[in-house]
Amino acid sequence: MFAQTAAPAPESLPLTSASSGGYPVMSAAAKNRPRQLFGYFESGQSAQLYAAFSGQMRKSGGGSAQLTTVSKKIGTEWGREVKMLGENFTPDLLAPTTVYSRFSQFAKSKDPIYTILAIDRQGQVALLRFQPAPQPSGRFVDYKDTTKLRLPFDGDWFVYAGGRDIYQNSNAYSEAERYSLVFTFLKEGRPYSGEGSNNEDYYCYGQPVLAPADGSVVLMNNTFADNVPGRVEEVMPTGNRVLISHGNHEYSLFMHLKQNSIKVKTGQKVKAGQAVGECGNSGNSSAPHFEYRLQNSGGRPLPQTVPAQFLDYVADGAAVTIGEPLRGQTVHNASPPPLRLL
Repeated sequence: MFAQTAAPAPESLPLTSASSGGYPVMSAAAKNRPRQLFGYFESGQSAQLYAAFSGQMRKSGGGSAQLTTVSKKIGTEWGREVKMLGENFTPDLLAPTTVYSRFSQFAKSKDPIYTILAIDRQGQVALLRFQPAPQPSGRFVDYKDTTKLRLPFDGDWFVYAGGRDIYQNSNAYSEAERYSLVFTFLKEGRPYSGEGSNNEDYYCYGQPVLAPADGSVVLMNNTFADNVPGRVEEVMPTGNRVLISHGNHEYSLFMHLKQNSIKVKTGQKVKAGQAVGECGNSGNSSAPHFEYRLQNSGGRPLPQTVPAQFLDYVADGAAVTIGEPLRGQTVHNASPPPLRLL
């Protein structure tokens, strides 16, 4: 649908046709196309924008006249874009679409505007949404980690959610989850092969996840079945999980792990780089991915996420001495964990 809304935009889109087109997921063409379509909106070319709507969008979002009405209303209430503050691209986890997120200052709006525009492989609009994005609270904004963290995996992983603004991370307005990080594994811009109807189709499924620092396991659960892609189990939102205490009130939480993949036990000491479990699709998860949180409690008082500042990694080919991975980046550790004598 296309809408002017204050509700958070969904991360996943309905399944669409898998037929090929001229805009392969995450290709240069697929990244340029949403910018072009946003330009149609900005210049008031509603007819050209509506012509690019998919059939499903036309059925669910109304006609060209409604798009013109929404465009005029946005212009009246918010004005038009005066500065683009940031943008990123991700593949959808369930559909062969490229998702464009744009963060902008509009002339009449005190808050930035978050635009999400997704296109299919034919270059048609699969989703279009606008919403104001007021700044979240400033708690923990200046937090500095005590634990020396390394990225919790080997090899190249794609940052599906990471950063401090809503266009980078849909958890930004939840205090408990604000600094959560979500990773997946891509090949040729896609998170899965074929139709993605099975967990095994996903490249990240079964990939090992590693302790980001030394610590002790204080909680683990290994019993929840992995979901079928597109279906979500709400019984235990975190699914199969591991919680590691690093001391100094800092804990690493691994979520949505593969059933029976966890390799550590409660009370066990672990070392940085040690395998903890495998990426899965359990709990409140619609597709295989790996979610990581650094939090300030093991459970009581209720934990809050804090920024995870990783050391010595590479993001999109550039060396990072210390930093926070951002949505749309591909990251890997610059060096292996330190060799330890037994």
